[in-house]
Amino acid sequence: MIGPAMKNCKTLEDFMLPERVERLRQVAAWRTRNLILVLDGVHDPHNLSAVVRSCDAFGLLDLHVIESNARFRVSRKISQGAEKWLDIHRWPEPKSCAQQLHAQGFELWLADSRPDSLPVDQLPWDKRLGLVFGNEHAGASAQMREQATACFHIPMHGFAESFNISVAVGIGLALAQRGRQAQLGRHGDMSSDEIDQLVEDWQRRSVRASDLILRRLAGQDGQELSDDTLGG
Repeated sequence: MIGPAMKNCKTLEDFMLPERVERLRQVAAWRTRNLILVLDGVHDPHNLSAVVRSCDAFGLLDLHVIESNARFRVSRKISQGAEKWLDIHRWPEPKSCAQQLHAQGFELWLADSRPDSLPVDQLPWDKRLGLVFGNEHAGASAQMREQATACFHIPMHGFAESFNISVAVGIGLALAQRGRQAQLGRHGDMSSDEIDQLVEDWQRRSVRASDLILRRLAGQDGQELSDDTLGG
């Protein structure tokens, strides 16, 4: 039996090219909710936009942004609209974010090159992990350091001692994806029902006036669908 989510998917598929529908399903199958990214006080819009793009590219679904220094702003020129495919959670300060994630079963691993930190590709990927990256200049806040489970670093072998935050996130997520595939046999970890729900959500975001279309096709509105409604 087809549930409500799948019914809506099938309905909206009539307003999308088949190739686009298949692409949404392929990408959704690679998404993970057991690996998340947390940005603690990162404020530069260029860096934020590049990070958003990396999250999408490496299969993350959830990005948590702590707005202690500035409100979350994205340049679509840099992000290329990748924020459309993420669930972005905003927090006013670190402690409430960390406590909520701990309650959801996440360990918070902080990017820090101190001696006892682990290389990022050696983290316990069988657990729910949040990778935390701090502010571009000051690093992670004291509140977040108190809440962190442990620390990780990106192995480096040159004279440079650090990366730009957006570069560090990109490398970290690439290694995380590879580590998850090596340890778990796959990166995507959502059930078929969760994938169906995600595809439905993405279709709603992709099809113009999707909520109006669904209401009218469900008989809640007797008006005809016009070319203007559909964006035709």
